Amino acid sequence: MKTFWLTFTDGTGKSCQGESEYHAKLIAEKFTGLKVAGGDYQGIAAEPLPYPSIGCIWRFDEPLHGKTPEFCHGGKQCAGRTSCPKNYSCTE
Repeated sequence: MKTFWLTFTDGTGKSCQGESEYHAKLIAEKFTGLKVAGGDYQGIAAEPLPYPSIGCIWRFDEPLHGKTPEFCHGGKQCAGRTSCPKNYSCTE
């Protein structure tokens, strides 16, 4: 599963896991009742995140290891990155 930062039509944003941007969009809209900005299939307002962020809408529950912890404390600031940009942990 991949993690995406999704921007909603009301201007708010949250992260959600999914197989693709479209899959994450469907999950987020189902759980929040809000509409994700952008197109229905292309142009979705979704940017990749290196890890699920705090307050992630939905995380995949892997049968052997459970859910991926919410490592990302930056959320929107880390959107569009494939790895954490910080040299140290956000919790320090």
